[in-house]
Amino acid sequence: MEFVTQNGNKKVEIKEASFKDASNLKKAVMKCLLNTDALKGVNVENLQGVDSTKLFDSLGQMLINMDTSEEFDRAIMNCLSNCIYDGFFKITEQLFDDKPEAREDYYEIVSKCTEVNLRPFFKSLVSELKQRFQTLNKEENQE
Repeated sequence: MEFVTQNGNKKVEIKEASFKDASNLKKAVMKCLLNTDALKGVNVENLQGVDSTKLFDSLGQMLINMDTSEEFDRAIMNCLSNCIYDGFFKITEQLFDDKPEAREDYYEIVSKCTEVNLRPFFKSLVSELKQRFQTLNKEENQE
């Protein structure tokens, strides 16, 4: 995925990380999610009943959990190590020291990297769960 950052107006290339690094990122995000009430009381079949204010509060809490998690920080930095900032700078912690203006782009870069590396896991999970729910519903209707 390539994009131009909104704040710094720099070209960024996000590459998929290795399976191990992406899997570690997934685990770190899942731990942060479990430490919030974001999914508490959510009915998968009826998302209309979700209290949007509570959901936004929970998502905010999850973002804070991720931002303060050493495990998430390690995992995202490992995933970012293959990515390129402004044409040729590898995205590492050192980049944000060498180019302090890059800090303006930090959250956007982290967000895109998380999306690129987690999408394949959750895409297959959603497909699998959807198929299983359909099978369960079909079996219940036949009884």
